[in-house]
Amino acid sequence: MFEEFFITITLEKIFLGILLATFLETIFPPIPSEVVLPVAGYVISLKDLDVFGLLYGVFFATIGATAGALIYYYIALTLGRKFIKKYGKYFSIDRKKMEAAEKWFEKYGKSAVFFGRMIPGIRELISIPAGLLRMNLVEYLFYTFLGSFAWSFFLITLGYFFGEAPVPQIKQISNLIVLAIVLSVVSYLIFRRMVKRGKK
Repeated sequence: MFEEFFITITLEKIFLGILLATFLETIFPPIPSEVVLPVAGYVISLKDLDVFGLLYGVFFATIGATAGALIYYYIALTLGRKFIKKYGKYFSIDRKKMEAAEKWFEKYGKSAVFFGRMIPGIRELISIPAGLLRMNLVEYLFYTFLGSFAWSFFLITLGYFFGEAPVPQIKQISNLIVLAIVLSVVSYLIFRRMVKRGKK
């Protein structure tokens, strides 16, 4: 249903539709970016837009996602943990996922915002610990923008070239690639920590 509504919007106002959709999927976690962004890529291909059209789509998706993430950052920064725990359910914030995002942030620091924006289940909520721990706004926006750009580029490109495949198949492919990215990142971080310990 959401996919059909999104396609209707993007066919009319393609880049505005992409910006709006990524903004909404960021502040409403039940709307999955693994579906929204490949559909955006597919719509771009239907409009016969070249690589610059693809990059425009990625840019607007990144702006929408960053704007949505900024809302969670400011809610956490200004209203605090108690408010989120009490009213988070009204924003579809899962407490267990929020705690996982906090642990991720505490363990990996600022880089968690960048990598977190590419991990389903974490990406929507990584802004909360960043706000709670008062991460510098400029640094937060920098890492959020980069992570959102990388994630948007990957999924929109996937939809652009493979958009005619069924949505579940696209989602399965994206999940496998995301898993590979996560394993690579975790392996790198473990290796870096082992090297630091070896130097001590």
